[in-house]
Amino acid sequence: MARAPDWALNASHALTTAASRIRMISCSTPLNLRSELDRLAERWSRSEESIPYFIYEAPPDHDEIRRALGELAAWLDDEGPLGQVYAARARELSEEASICSAVGTERLRTLARGRCRRRDAFVAQADALAAGWLADGHADCLDEPRVQTDDEGCAWSLVSRMREELGARRLPYRVVSVRDLSALAATGEGVVQVAMGRSVTRGDVERTVLHEIEGHVLPRCRAGAIRLGIFSVGTRWGADDQEGRALVLESRAGALARGRRRELAMRHVGARMLEEGADFVETVRRLLSFGASVQDALRITARVQRGGGLGREVVYLPAFLRVEAALAERPELDRVLGSGRVAVDAADVLWPWVAKDE
Repeated sequence: MARAPDWALNASHALTTAASRIRMISCSTPLNLRSELDRLAERWSRSEESIPYFIYEAPPDHDEIRRALGELAAWLDDEGPLGQVYAARARELSEEASICSAVGTERLRTLARGRCRRRDAFVAQADALAAGWLADGHADCLDEPRVQTDDEGCAWSLVSRMREELGARRLPYRVVSVRDLSALAATGEGVVQVAMGRSVTRGDVERTVLHEIEGHVLPRCRAGAIRLGIFSVGTRWGADDQEGRALVLESRAGALARGRRRELAMRHVGARMLEEGADFVETVRRLLSFGASVQDALRITARVQRGGGLGREVVYLPAFLRVEAALAERPELDRVLGSGRVAVDAADVLWPWVAKDE
């Protein structure tokens, strides 16, 4: 493996410290998500098209962090290709810091479009993919047995299976149930969060376990064993392409069933509508027209428009197609993409730090 340059240790530490304080997803997730969705479901079921009144934590003041990140990025630009990878991540963190400070305001949509901007032609391809998935009938068999995600008494609930699989692999992660969580599960530092009170099938459970452990937990663990800190702190767009890689793993495992495809497609459509200025009611109506239940249409719209319009769901399907195409051409790249939050764009630069000596 290549030797890390002398400057990388300090740069990695600075980015890690900044990233620990810049919590874009957490800041933009409503504190009253579950209660508002319950209220809205009751209203919409009576054909009363209501809007949510979400409450967020007080927006942080990240001006000083943004200034420091800008100075760091300018310095790193002169450190060759690897330095430029670090600099790009510093600038992305600065963008995310601005988003955190704008949660609940009209500025958030504009700032979020900068962070989730179109990178390449895979966005148009994702539009076509989403349309095809939505045209492919409705959800999977509704007669499948279902369980609550956080049912501690059921061996195949999500919380039970996640703990079982983490324990079997001896991975140093704990599992906690969280009430106001948009996704079924989310991986953080040393923890996998599981959404409380969501009704899921066994297929949903196994797919989510695969997604979180293979797609997020194991790359975090591998990153921690690499001396170059950018693998842990992530490259620019690394979080996006890690989600894309997790979807590729789902696809390879045969876990992208029709219901999952429709969920991803509706998130994509909702996020694209957000880019075009659609409001909450317009988006819910569109998702209902695709056959979504009231509860699902509200949940997906709330996820897409969290924080006032984050719309990060627009990156998932393009990332899926991007990673799929990259690995079809060069399967060996999975070694670097699976070693942390690494974007396809940065894989070649970071390859020397994961390549094994022959």
